[in-house]
Amino acid sequence: MGIVAPGHPYKRLVVPHRLEQYDNGKLPADKIAKLSCGGTAWFDINWYGGAVFAFNLMYDHAKRDGITLKAVSGGYRSFEAQEALFFSRYSLTPTGRVPQITRQYNGRTYFLNQGASPSASPGTSPHGWACAQDFLITGPVYDWLCRNAPKYGIFLQGPPKYLWKPNPEYEAWHWQLSDANNPTKLVKTEWAKFAEALGIKI
Repeated sequence: MGIVAPGHPYKRLVVPHRLEQYDNGKLPADKIAKLSCGGTAWFDINWYGGAVFAFNLMYDHAKRDGITLKAVSGGYRSFEAQEALFFSRYSLTPTGRVPQITRQYNGRTYFLNQGASPSASPGTSPHGWACAQDFLITGPVYDWLCRNAPKYGIFLQGPPKYLWKPNPEYEAWHWQLSDANNPTKLVKTEWAKFAEALGIKI
């Protein structure tokens, strides 16, 4: 029987309205900024700091609680990088993996290679919207994230059927700003303080 992740907070990612003019993985360089944890994400000074502010705020509060969030991926992933990752993990012929994990790309079915972790088809990854970060999950990090990340609008990816540990689609490390169009009360409050301190009009 699978072990259900305790209190796993899941929410499907909604593409930020302010990024809808771009294609996934094709964001301009000036929309990307570094995160305190070591990755990168979408930054927008005119919309609550984009994903950067939410992730950095969470990083600061985790640090206060004795938790250090460390990135194990670059965060934002270009279309080309996602495509290269995809082709390194998937093949056009069944690999004998049980259960078999498949993805669709350019009208063809691809099969996940033995020993590889799943990845999204190019053009569909939350990383391509610069709203996702993969964290090093050690010690109390995962439990802290489950309890606290939703305060910043940050959730696990799903769907919920993935959220049990033996499931090969389960990614305890992947956390995403799921609805940047509706920042949480905490993010709005802290952004207002930050903007006032820097003289940013909101």
